[in-house]
Amino acid sequence: MASIDVRRVIRQARQRMGLSQEGLSRRLNATKAAVQHWERGRNQPDLARLLLLAKLCPPGAERRGVEDLIRETQNRVAGGVVPERGRTAGKRVSLPVHNQMADRENARLRRQIARLERLCERRAEQLRILEDLAADLQRQVAELKAARTHAPSTEPAVSMS
Repeated sequence: MASIDVRRVIRQARQRMGLSQEGLSRRLNATKAAVQHWERGRNQPDLARLLLLAKLCPPGAERRGVEDLIRETQNRVAGGVVPERGRTAGKRVSLPVHNQMADRENARLRRQIARLERLCERRAEQLRILEDLAADLQRQVAELKAARTHAPSTEPAVSMS
């Protein structure tokens, strides 16, 4: 299989989706500079981002180009055999992803989820403390108002004589 022009595939897929480089970078969780580098041929997107791009891209020649690029990347990285497009023409192909890159990405995402869960727990505790403080303040204000209305007047009486 001849090498695929990554620059052309990425650019055509992005344009088919009607996205700017920045818009594509947001959807793929990459930087705008990374997308620029891919479209200039300086480097290639990782397999996880290619798989996401294939999911985002509408059916057509652009998606097939991305899927071909995924197959080529898998062959290069894993040395495995992935069916060519000719045998699966017209069918949506489920591409195997289990490899070291996916495992590393999954581990990174699990760490990020754990960090976000800890942050949510801290925020929930802070919110509970603030709600308790607000309830105490409301109680104190109510007590002060009640004390003010029931207290005898300490103002000197003004005679009208």
